[in-house]
Amino acid sequence: MQNYDLKEEIRTYWSDQATHFDALPAHKIEERYGMPEWQSMLRSVLQLGPNGNLAGAKVLDIACGTGEISRVVCGLGANVTGIDFSGPMLEVARKKLRDRAWEGLHADAENPIVLEDHQFDFAITRHLCWTLVNPQSAYKSWFRVLKPSGRLIVIDGNWSQSLSWWQNFRNWIAGRIDVNMPASFADSNKHSQIVSQLHYSKGLSANRLREDLIATGFVDVSDFDISALYSRGMRSWGLAERLRQTSENRFGIIAAKPAG
Repeated sequence: MQNYDLKEEIRTYWSDQATHFDALPAHKIEERYGMPEWQSMLRSVLQLGPNGNLAGAKVLDIACGTGEISRVVCGLGANVTGIDFSGPMLEVARKKLRDRAWEGLHADAENPIVLEDHQFDFAITRHLCWTLVNPQSAYKSWFRVLKPSGRLIVIDGNWSQSLSWWQNFRNWIAGRIDVNMPASFADSNKHSQIVSQLHYSKGLSANRLREDLIATGFVDVSDFDISALYSRGMRSWGLAERLRQTSENRFGIIAAKPAG
């Protein structure tokens, strides 16, 4: 019951963000610079070649939110299923992707019972793992729905890790250029209250995530570089915001389901 209550709080918190979520630079992938960098990253990680695509592939976008990652993957020719726990987020995504090879399903990322076994060639998720209440259940579910040899791509961050002097200096410069307005007191309190109850409440490192994925049964678990997504891929944003985004402790991990 405690986890159920917490998950409902999480659902409500993110649902309340749906109408303005695409305005956030950490979330929005703009067309001129962001989309090419994201697609280049996926081609590299999935070894598609510089002009390769995902035509015919079935891809799962886990916690798809307003559909930004789905847009990237659809643009590479895949058939995409997006799942999200928030109805308002899904509604934004449905409007955005109504002309694409995309289906949105209302489902819990930790236990997506609406999905069949061995269904997807790839799965991708961004900024979700650190919020999980029961990550073991989530990783087992994602393992279940992937086809043999299917791959999981995770982009996340350790938001609790102390920043280096260089990261702090970049944030200081950003603050001199453009003051970053803080969240409202109520939002900050609610966010902190939720985070304190999460499984990774002390922070999710790349090492910890690798260990947890390996324990689930994933193989060939390795890191990949995502720095270009938040540097070259954000050239349409102002200098202050680019400095802030490149100061975050983000990481990318790819893992595979065994072929057997």
